[in-house]
Amino acid sequence: KLFEPALADPNNLQAGLNGMELLVEGRQWLKEGEPPQAVLQEVQEQLQATSDSQAKAAWKLLGAEAHLAAGEAEKAVPLASEALVLFKKLAKHQGEVDATLALVNGLMSKDPGAAVDVAAAAAGACHDAGDAEGEAAMLLCKAKASLASMQDPYAAAETAIASCLLYRQAGNTSGDAAALEITARAHLLYDPEQSLKAAKEALAVCSSGDVTALPAIERTLAAAKVQVATAQKAEQAKYLSCRGQSGAAYKWPKHPQLRGPPVQDVFALQQESSPQLAVEPKQESHGNGVTDKATVSFSRKAFKWNKGAHKTDEAWFRQELTYLPPPTE
Repeated sequence: KLFEPALADPNNLQAGLNGMELLVEGRQWLKEGEPPQAVLQEVQEQLQATSDSQAKAAWKLLGAEAHLAAGEAEKAVPLASEALVLFKKLAKHQGEVDATLALVNGLMSKDPGAAVDVAAAAAGACHDAGDAEGEAAMLLCKAKASLASMQDPYAAAETAIASCLLYRQAGNTSGDAAALEITARAHLLYDPEQSLKAAKEALAVCSSGDVTALPAIERTLAAAKVQVATAQKAEQAKYLSCRGQSGAAYKWPKHPQLRGPPVQDVFALQQESSPQLAVEPKQESHGNGVTDKATVSFSRKAFKWNKGAHKTDEAWFRQELTYLPPPTE
């Protein structure tokens, strides 16, 4: 059993844990690697055992987050909606923000357009309430949903930049890095140079703080570099075509792992091995059992001495089946 209440009566939350403390404890279970199914089972047991509205809202929100952790977005949406309604009745602003985040994340895979609308409405509510960090989180969710719904990436980039500025005002470095990563993804198609700049800035922010977002940022950084290189090759091809040239002269890259063993000279191998028999006339047999052996004559094929290498030895189609063992020191 995951949850052990402080008192025998689980409904007495004043002496035990309140709703938000329950939520924090449940999130710690998921963070520590507890299976989402075990957390969901605990949520069902606690929902049946309690009658307090705040505790029910917290357990339902935890159930929605556990469903999201298990990859069951459709099952997370109704639980997050019920938790949002309960938190609104209780006038718990932080609970409303958390429930809205879970609801938007649940809608993002199936209905990203609805997720954009929910996040935009929640961002306006947080702005009216003066919650800068909550507004930044909602704007970040809106930018993610906009990218998922294939809407205008420039609008998504503007929303992510606004979220980044709010996170910086609140001093949240992890949120700042996440907003910069979404900004880089939004810039990726139409402005790869700006995407590369945003990804590098996100990498610098993330390296000095929370490093959990490093894989996503490095992936976006690599994609931005590929986009920049592709654009540069396209520009080079355009300039060459204007000069009347069909393509650029390409040199095969010379890397130690691409230099295969030299090609062996077939004729040299033939010379080292037994010589070929050029002519073998029929053997003549005499009546007394004596056989005359045929006269053996040897000949070689004409060849010229050259290096056992070719100009395409370093090309990719000559190196695919070449295995180079790791260097031994």
